[in-house]
Amino acid sequence: MRADISLELFLGNDIQILAKHIELLKAIRDTKSITKAAQVVGISYKNAWDSLDVINNKSHKPLVIRADGKKKNSGSELSQYGHKMIELFETLLNTQKEYLNKICQSMDIEELDIVNLGHMSMSLSARNQLSCEIVEINTGAVNTEVVARLNSGKKLHASITCESEKNLNLKVGKRVIFIFKAPSVMLCSLDDELKLSETNLLKGKVVSAKIGAVNAEITMDISMGQTITALISKDSAMELKVGVGDEFNAVIKSSQIIIGV
Repeated sequence: MRADISLELFLGNDIQILAKHIELLKAIRDTKSITKAAQVVGISYKNAWDSLDVINNKSHKPLVIRADGKKKNSGSELSQYGHKMIELFETLLNTQKEYLNKICQSMDIEELDIVNLGHMSMSLSARNQLSCEIVEINTGAVNTEVVARLNSGKKLHASITCESEKNLNLKVGKRVIFIFKAPSVMLCSLDDELKLSETNLLKGKVVSAKIGAVNAEITMDISMGQTITALISKDSAMELKVGVGDEFNAVIKSSQIIIGV
């Protein structure tokens, strides 16, 4: 009897790396282009972008970077961390397959009573999932303010219940995922910065602007391989004159952020 096996890596805060992610990373390594890499693995550009967006945001180090720093239209390439990820995945996968083959050769698998072997994983629909490190915890009578630092060094504040703080066993220095939905993100021009009192104010550059009949999905690079996505009305996007390469401030209410560990 022969058997095969697949591999899923969970790095830190449930950062899930699958075989399809590795194939995409390898294609980017070879083509230095997300568009060409998507064609190589047989998926759409949007599918490729969304996959990279999720794993880049959740990782404490970017896997894919621009080929020429911040230069526009310079192509993409793997970071050193991205190259190591491919090497790690393939080494572990080959080791697993060798071990499985030895088991198949030494045992009569058909006599085993295997009823149900499964792996369950949870996917979140929230568009924004940012890896960060807790730097401050302020516990009140009912709510707790959790301050965490993103890859860029910028801080975000989340307001959760004291009970949630205890259940999650939050501590300074612990890495967590700040999760919030795209409709929770408000965009404003840089000129409006002084008029806002909201604590969570992030400056970013637009890397994708998808304008629909009613709404617009705007994705911005906020530095160090992390992005955030806002879902705003089409009218708001037209009023702001949103275009790729433009810079805006993103505002996120602390009460709209949930914390994953």
